[in-house]
Amino acid sequence: MKNNFLINGSPSKKINPFDRGLSFGDGVFRTFLVKSGCPINWDMHYKKLKVDANILKIKVPTKKELFCDIKKLFADHKTYIGKVIITRGISNHGYQFNKNIKSTRIILKSNYKKIKSTFHTDGVRISVCKTRTSHNDIYGGVKHLNRIDNILAKTELSASVFDGIMLDKNGYVNECVSGNIFARYGKVLVSPNQDHAGVSGVCKEIIIKNIKSIGFRFKNQNITLDKLKKADEVIITNSVFGALYVNQIEEKKWHDDLFTSLIKDFIIPLDVK
Repeated sequence: MKNNFLINGSPSKKINPFDRGLSFGDGVFRTFLVKSGCPINWDMHYKKLKVDANILKIKVPTKKELFCDIKKLFADHKTYIGKVIITRGISNHGYQFNKNIKSTRIILKSNYKKIKSTFHTDGVRISVCKTRTSHNDIYGGVKHLNRIDNILAKTELSASVFDGIMLDKNGYVNECVSGNIFARYGKVLVSPNQDHAGVSGVCKEIIIKNIKSIGFRFKNQNITLDKLKKADEVIITNSVFGALYVNQIEEKKWHDDLFTSLIKDFIIPLDVK
């Protein structure tokens, strides 16, 4: 696809080999749907981007500047997958950098292809990965550019599964390779504790914001794999496919999508699908 990126607002610039995003994974990113030039849930994505960048002490372009880049790159009325990457910028050899370093902003555009309709109607099967999430007390939860854990976990997945569960260092459920995971027990929705690992995404924030309005309660707590399998319903989410219910993890099977059916349109508006 031609004209599928902007670097610092330009389609002709190239990545400097000394950019720290390339050298060290020194940066943050967000992925989202864009329809008719408008990024879906943009306010939340920018807020998350800024929070993550501040934790890593990376300078973030203004919300207006990034939005103008998005409008420039996504100029037609189709639906695409958009990605914003902010790296710390360019520096010489070594981990050190100047205090006045200027961040690099990158906008990527990818074709959007709807997932199989049966995934929405019949649910998806997921497996359990051997690769675990990395633990860190300072930047745990930050969506930084070094996603080697997720990459290695992805290589474990067979063609018969949609996604994989990643456990934390203590063996608790943390996230999926490509999104968040939730367990419903009656009227209570439980999300894994992600204080020191994994990424707490925009979809999770949307669920927390709307859960009371549909008659449910929300909890953050540690979830063992055994406890997850005892849930009435398991849901996975991300900002591209929205919300899907899980129909199988290892030998355990489900057929309930009560909460998933209620939350879908909160995450991705009906007119985008």
